[in-house]
Amino acid sequence: MRANPVREAARWIMGRARWVSLEPGALRDLARVLREAEIPAWPEEHHFIGGEELTLRYLLVLDALNFCFWPGKARWHIEGPRGEKLDGYYALAYGLKRAAQDFPEFFEPANLARISEEGFRKALGDIPLLPARIRVVQEVGRALLRFGSARAFLGVGSCAGIVERVTAHIPSFRDACLYRGRWVPFYKRAQILCSDVHGAFGGKGPGDLPDMDWLTAFADYKLPQLLRAHGILMMYPTLAARIDAYREIPAGSDEEIEIRAATVHAVELLVGELSHLGWRARAFEVDWLLWNLSQDRDLPFPHHRTRTIFY
Repeated sequence: MRANPVREAARWIMGRARWVSLEPGALRDLARVLREAEIPAWPEEHHFIGGEELTLRYLLVLDALNFCFWPGKARWHIEGPRGEKLDGYYALAYGLKRAAQDFPEFFEPANLARISEEGFRKALGDIPLLPARIRVVQEVGRALLRFGSARAFLGVGSCAGIVERVTAHIPSFRDACLYRGRWVPFYKRAQILCSDVHGAFGGKGPGDLPDMDWLTAFADYKLPQLLRAHGILMMYPTLAARIDAYREIPAGSDEEIEIRAATVHAVELLVGELSHLGWRARAFEVDWLLWNLSQDRDLPFPHHRTRTIFY
């Protein structure tokens, strides 16, 4: 199995980082906590699962749009299955699920390729960064038109193959940046697409991906917030102060890149610590555990603010 360039890049960045560092003792403490936790099941209640082709189209659109829900004066939300307010990722997943159930033609490649603001709002309401999201969905539609189907496009067979395919043909999945003269990838949404295909199909059929170990953590906003709260992710004081003051950290800045690299590398170290404790977990499963823990609204620090289409 070829090496994942995200894993290699994160390790390389952390050997040069100036703005962040990782605290080994706190990391070992969290590993002991995680050892007692159960890896969460893929949340079927909020996701669409139906016929193979429509489910794959749904997942592709879902993960194309899975970025940056925080901009705006008011938190974006939709009504959930029990009348509750959903926001962020779960609002996106459930809004698209309703579309797949009630208007499956929404996911026809030709419709995605020419989706309008009106059609988008019908499915998801006043979601933030709407112009960017329209462009992203149109890219997905054009890729599906070229290949004829989501199954043909994804070539479902391996995580490495899916990541290579979507980053080659959909520009908005090319989550990479320049750090100290080297292009470094993170591929958050492309990698999470693999875990979603695996989860939605229960590891069978299109979800039978033999290289799930290849995946790294999905570097986003919430995991570094949680790692900081546990004393693992240490930040230079001026960077911590900017985040605590809700000041934006520019996309592609050394600070932002190092935060994401620290997240990926910390999860790799947690995987190793858990193995030493006799509990084998893969990086994407540790990511799921941490992301679920991060949904606690009482964390002592805010997440960093970076306006981006990549996470």
